[in-house]
Amino acid sequence: MSHHSTSTSTSTEGRTTHPLDTLGWNSRVAAAFDAATGGSPHALLPARVSEARRGAVGVRLPQHATAALAPEVRRAAETDPATAPTTGDWVAVRRSGDTWLVEAVLERSGTLVRQGVAKDSHDQVLAANVDAVLICEAADQGPNVGRLERFLSLAWTSGAAPVVAVTKSELAGDRLPEVVELVTSVTTGAEVHAVSAHTGEGLEELSALLRPGATWVLLGTSGAGKSSLLNALAGRTVMETGAIRDDRRGRHTTTHRQLIPMPGGALFLDIPGVRRIDVPGDETGVDRTFADVNALADACRFGDCSHDTEPGCAVRAAVDEGELDSRRLERWFKLRREAEWNRSRGDARMRAARRQESKRNTREGREAGRLKRGY
Repeated sequence: MSHHSTSTSTSTEGRTTHPLDTLGWNSRVAAAFDAATGGSPHALLPARVSEARRGAVGVRLPQHATAALAPEVRRAAETDPATAPTTGDWVAVRRSGDTWLVEAVLERSGTLVRQGVAKDSHDQVLAANVDAVLICEAADQGPNVGRLERFLSLAWTSGAAPVVAVTKSELAGDRLPEVVELVTSVTTGAEVHAVSAHTGEGLEELSALLRPGATWVLLGTSGAGKSSLLNALAGRTVMETGAIRDDRRGRHTTTHRQLIPMPGGALFLDIPGVRRIDVPGDETGVDRTFADVNALADACRFGDCSHDTEPGCAVRAAVDEGELDSRRLERWFKLRREAEWNRSRGDARMRAARRQESKRNTREGREAGRLKRGY
């Protein structure tokens, strides 16, 4: 009989609380736990993954523990690595002798997925059950709008809401308004905050967004000031900050993923500095990131306008009139092509997997037939 999570709940003044409330437990997760554990013969407990390791995970129950993967979960992960428990996942665990075992990975909501780069490589789930993504772009390093658009596409595809922090604002000097304006110009539909872990600028406004129980992910390249910002928001050292090299780019200080509670009750998943961002095959992220360009495309005379030399092209007209930066249009074309390529490659990988399964079933069928006939 499965151990239902609600049995460990207590009620205070008519409101039910749960030991895992501080880790983001909510009614959706409770329903997912019940669905995953309904027929289990074991006594199962819910836990949240704080760190993914090879062949095992660090979990919070709410105490810290290490859990190995049950055979079924391990086999599924070998077939499709995207199913392996990752940081932010909710799992069902049970005690087995001296160890904990992950018996099931619960259904996910927002997942941050990095596209597989090699032809046959699987996508990598960077973080699961994410509500919001805080993208850090250092004020003194650019900003790199092309990279920012990629991060935004990744965030929008996950289903989580992106927020952009222009970090190290004190280092931009008089250029800060110009930097913020440039970031805002490519950040349609997401809030932009200029912040400084050093002076405290903008921290109060950013903290106000961190609602209790919400799970956030920090995204940004090394040297973007992610660790310093997180420490400033927490009011204490929760992340080690790396030494800054002469080229002003930090070392990769985060080599594993962690679940970090904030004073107001929000949680941060810190993931390693992402060196490469491939746009997911799902084009919704690119469409949301380039909502301004898509709105123009909808106004073109022809529905299948390629935005090249067709008459009545609203996109080209906007470029000619200076309303749309031609470089932003080029980046839109590039990311759409990339998304299309990644989608077709993902489809090809699924077809290949289905072919393999069909061959295996045919082989097993022949084998069963031979055994039945006795030779």
